[in-house]
Amino acid sequence: MEQIAKPLFNAFVSPLESIPAEGLSGKILKSACVYEVTLTASQNQHSLQITSERAERRINSSLQLAGGSPSQIESGILQAILQSLPESKPEICKRHSDKIPQHCDAELTIAVFYESSRDNPDESVLDDARGVVWEALDQILLEMDLLKPAGSRKILQPPVNLAQAFDSAKVPGAISFQIMAQREKRDSLIWGGMVDVQLKIKVYRYRNGKWKQAGSLTTLTQRRPVRKWAETPELLRTQYQSAVRKLIKKWSKSDIIDTISKLQN
Repeated sequence: MEQIAKPLFNAFVSPLESIPAEGLSGKILKSACVYEVTLTASQNQHSLQITSERAERRINSSLQLAGGSPSQIESGILQAILQSLPESKPEICKRHSDKIPQHCDAELTIAVFYESSRDNPDESVLDDARGVVWEALDQILLEMDLLKPAGSRKILQPPVNLAQAFDSAKVPGAISFQIMAQREKRDSLIWGGMVDVQLKIKVYRYRNGKWKQAGSLTTLTQRRPVRKWAETPELLRTQYQSAVRKLIKKWSKSDIIDTISKLQN
């Protein structure tokens, strides 16, 4: 803990002296400026507490962390310093905006993942359609000033546990999407059936030690007629991919940007 906390205190709070191996006498303890950093873990929850005594620059803060890794502890200490010493923000954000982007006017790293559905019998043939949506969302994020996609593409099974899936110290925001797909057979000389697709987007942000949903958007259903009723996974995969491409051409890009922008609030 000292290896993580001491450099941060030296840089942004006050120069610290190491406690000698023999400890401190009672007389020194009664007059010295003391900062105490405590990390406790209980039932997969980590609590960080920082207290100060006889300090000119006081820090008294308590935070819930998503985990106890060095990067998460470092981010927690930086947040605690900001809470008690807001005047330190310019220097902290200058050096460590990547560790606490939600507290600095910096580019946020956003994870984009697919949330699978147990109720969708065609989930196994939506892989090509998922790739099309991922590319479209990545492009939207690249066009937004404070956001960028991060990491590999993940598929999470319900119930989604963001605390396990992502390191909140590095990824303070996440976007999930889900493709709702169904089809209807038609007895027609022209069309073999109809393929319907709809997209649900949810945005999550990490605040005060917890992941919380910040917004959601469900697109209009896009219907695409198909000449041949799909009897093989390969053909059905192609039909769903084509329907999703049509949906993306007609979706409201401004509504999607408004939804994703809630991560910045």
